[in-house]
Amino acid sequence: RGSHMLGVLASGFFSSSTPTLAPAQSERKSPMDQSTSQLPRIRAIFSDLDGTIVHFPKWFREKGIDLSERQPESNRAEVLRRADGERRGCRLLPASTMGDGVVSDRTVELVAQLRAEGVLFVIVTGARKSTTLERLPMLPPADAVICETGSRIFRGTTAEGAGTLDAAWEARLAHICGPLDREMPPSDRPEPLWCFCAKLQADGFQVDTRSYYGCFRVDTKGDSAAAERLRQILVGDEMPPSLDWAMNLGKHDIFPAVSGKANAVRYLQLEFGLRPEECACLFDDDNDLGMAACCGTHLLPGLTSESVRRAAAENPGWHVAANAGEGVYAIESLLEDLLHRVRAKADGAASNSGLPGAVAQ
Repeated sequence: RGSHMLGVLASGFFSSSTPTLAPAQSERKSPMDQSTSQLPRIRAIFSDLDGTIVHFPKWFREKGIDLSERQPESNRAEVLRRADGERRGCRLLPASTMGDGVVSDRTVELVAQLRAEGVLFVIVTGARKSTTLERLPMLPPADAVICETGSRIFRGTTAEGAGTLDAAWEARLAHICGPLDREMPPSDRPEPLWCFCAKLQADGFQVDTRSYYGCFRVDTKGDSAAAERLRQILVGDEMPPSLDWAMNLGKHDIFPAVSGKANAVRYLQLEFGLRPEECACLFDDDNDLGMAACCGTHLLPGLTSESVRRAAAENPGWHVAANAGEGVYAIESLLEDLLHRVRAKADGAASNSGLPGAVAQ
């Protein structure tokens, strides 16, 4: 079940050694600080969106970062770091319940440079279909897009948005959630996911099904009693074994157990012929912990939840940005470090081969 991640954290699954009490962040030996000759080649990046690539004033303002300019008619914005006056031009995403989401131009540029070095870039988000499609033209181009908490996979992106839907992945989920292109009211959908959705709604929970086809969301809106009642259902016998759940920005996402971010990442790793140690994960929240376990390099621009903060403390091999929480500035620093590592690894392989321009294997 979704709560199994707490057990994973306690067991030290994310680290190659048993977790010990981590030193202060400034004293920690980061994998990004090691000689590149000791590190595996990075062939793919699996990246969360909100809090990782996309940032919101409600989070970065407390770190001394301001949204200094906002031009919605041209989808442009500017952020300002008050401490040193450094500014960043940004793409302003369509308005959402989270507020003004921004992606810095530098972030898009760094992802493009990494892809030019042969590194695959995969977006992994819990966002609904409509939000994903609306955002894609403003995001860095990607080799694949996973959305709806792992239930929907697009192969690549185009100038207009999403690439083609991965039909093989969809077929794995169809008996649990139904076809992903079916326009039918959720209340009329007969599959286990939607029957459970109807049950929760009948039990008085607020369910969000708008533009969801492979998952749905439950928001207890800060009601601790409702949250505990829901948790008892999700970890008890009333939860169908074909379903799983995860926390996403304080809300509960319910989805097919064969889906989820982690399973979708593992599927693409097999499709692309990737080993876990060749993959880097960019993430910040609870529902990212499963996909982080599938990757060998862990990069965090911020620590959105207490469970992620605890996991980072227990895993000194994870790299938390020195300027964690500073939004676009934090993710840029991680991408710059990663680009340096990728290029240094390639240069080292070319030097060792004795052949100009040789590519690392």
